[in-house]
Amino acid sequence: MLNARGKALIPFFAFAWLTCAHAQYELPSEIFARTLLIRSGNEMATAFKFDHGGRIYLVTTRHLGKTLPPSNAVVQVWHGSWVNLQTTHTIFPASKDVDLAILEVDEKLGRPYKVVQSSEVLTTGQKVWYMGWIYPIPRPKMPIKVLPPEIPSVSIGTITAIEPSRPDPFEIHVDQVFNLRIASGPIVYWSPVHRDFEVLGVIERNDRDAVNGPINPPEKVVMSHILKGYSIDIVVDAINSDPYSVNGR
Repeated sequence: MLNARGKALIPFFAFAWLTCAHAQYELPSEIFARTLLIRSGNEMATAFKFDHGGRIYLVTTRHLGKTLPPSNAVVQVWHGSWVNLQTTHTIFPASKDVDLAILEVDEKLGRPYKVVQSSEVLTTGQKVWYMGWIYPIPRPKMPIKVLPPEIPSVSIGTITAIEPSRPDPFEIHVDQVFNLRIASGPIVYWSPVHRDFEVLGVIERNDRDAVNGPINPPEKVVMSHILKGYSIDIVVDAINSDPYSVNGR
């Protein structure tokens, strides 16, 4: 049974669901399966399941990662209910200004998902998809069949600005407000060269522009219609440079 908070959020999610319904069907189901909601204590965040060097990492926010021990941390992942997940090591980018944490887990994939260095393809005017989790409640019943039944929200935006310095941060113009909890969700684009969707980066947590949204109790949302992203390069660099990471050794 839903609590009062869950019931209050249903209209909000119903609206978000309708606005992103057509966007979700443009993306492969695998990218949704890789976008998770995790928590540690009272802190919840989106986590993107990223493979590198034959291993799996969960890319999430530094806000959540800093609550974890350096090794052998346990987080919970939402799969209709909270399920414990053991991690082996917590990695942070060298710059503390980058609000990302990378959780190494003891898992391997046979076929990696395609990612691309943003410095090679990033251009203004580029159409991108971005996604993330907001809250762990069941999706409202809709007349649209969806697989899987519980998926993160997804929206479409346009790249409007690129900073020329590494790690190639960029800005995306979006048509709606967004919850801070989608931070570290993937940013995906369609490659006309490879004829496939590729991961371009992950969403930056933008506390500076966040305000309390129209929900009780309030949730932090950004209303500027500007979403900021980190290049996926910064995740790869953090993994490769960390002395305790399997791929950094």
